[in-house]
Amino acid sequence: MKMTAMLLCCLLLGGCTALPAEERSFAVVLGVDREGEEWAVHARIPTYQTGGGYATVSGTGQTLEEALLRVDAAAPMQLHFGQLRLLVFTAALARTEDLAIALDVLTQRHDLRLDASTAVTDAALPDLMEAMKPQSGSRLSKSLDVLIQTRIEQGTALPAALGDVLRMGERQSPVLMRLTLEAGAAELDGCWPLSADWVVTEPLSRDETQLLSLMLGQMKSGALSLSEGTVRLTAAKAETELHLPTMQQAAVRLTLRCTSSALTEEALSQAAATACLGVLNRLSGMGCDALGLARQAIVHARTMADWHDMDWPARYQDIHWSVSVGVEGPS
Repeated sequence: MKMTAMLLCCLLLGGCTALPAEERSFAVVLGVDREGEEWAVHARIPTYQTGGGYATVSGTGQTLEEALLRVDAAAPMQLHFGQLRLLVFTAALARTEDLAIALDVLTQRHDLRLDASTAVTDAALPDLMEAMKPQSGSRLSKSLDVLIQTRIEQGTALPAALGDVLRMGERQSPVLMRLTLEAGAAELDGCWPLSADWVVTEPLSRDETQLLSLMLGQMKSGALSLSEGTVRLTAAKAETELHLPTMQQAAVRLTLRCTSSALTEEALSQAAATACLGVLNRLSGMGCDALGLARQAIVHARTMADWHDMDWPARYQDIHWSVSVGVEGPS
C-alpha cells in the first residue's frame, strides 16, 4: 500500500511539472546570429490554426542565454526544442569562436533534439525563416526530413546531425550543411567545412560536396556531376588510408560502377581522380580533416600527451594526397 501511495504521489507531482504537448510551441527550425555585442535567435513554430501555417518568433540579448529567454517569452506558449529539425548559424557567426560558444550553450538544454541537422547560411535569418514552409505536405518537420534525406542521397549535402558533430572531437573535422535562399525558397546546396579551431572556412560547391560525399562513402549511386560531363552511378565504394609511420601521405581509392557516361572508362577515371584531388587539397588548406585521418593517426600515439605533441592540425595541412579511381562500365 505504501509503495502504491508513493507511486501515485510521483505521478501527481510529475503531472504538475510537465506541460501537455498541445500547450507548447515546438520549434522546427532555430536560427542563431550575432551582430556586434548582441545575439539574435529566431525560431520557426507552427501556429496550430485551422489549415496549418507557421510563424517566426525572435529574441535578442547581450548573451545567447538572454536571447533564448526572450524568444521563449515571445512565443505564444512555452518554447520547446524537442522537435527541432534544423539548427542554422549565420556564416558571420560561424567564422568566429562564437560558433563553439553557441554550441556549448545550446547543448546544455535538456530539450534540444540532437538529431537536428546543423547548417550555416549566408542569408539573412529573418528572410530565411519566413521562407521555411512545407515544400510537400502540410508539416514543415516532415518536409525538412524528406529534403535533408534526399539531398544526402544525392550527395549534394552531407549528414550533419548535431549529436554526431559534437562526438567527432579531434578525430574528424565536421562539415556542416550549406543552407541557401534561392528565389524565396530555402535549399540545401553544398557544405561548410570546419577547421581544427571549429570555425567555418569557405563553402564547397554542390559538385565539390558530391565528390566529398563520394569519398566519405555516403553517395552510393545517382548522377555524379563532373566538369567533363554527368555520370550515372549504380554503385560506389571508397577507402582512405594514411601511410604510416611517417603520416605524410594519404591515399583515397574509389571504385565506381556506372551505367552511362559520355566519357570512356579511362577518361572518367582520370577526371574523377583529378576532381577529388582538388577537393582534398582545398580541405587540407582549410585545415578540415573531413575524411577523419586523425582516427588512423591517433591510435599510434601512446598517450594523449604524445597525440598533442604530434600537432596533428599542422601536420594534416602538409599531407600529400593521391587518388585512384577504378571504373566498371555497364556489363
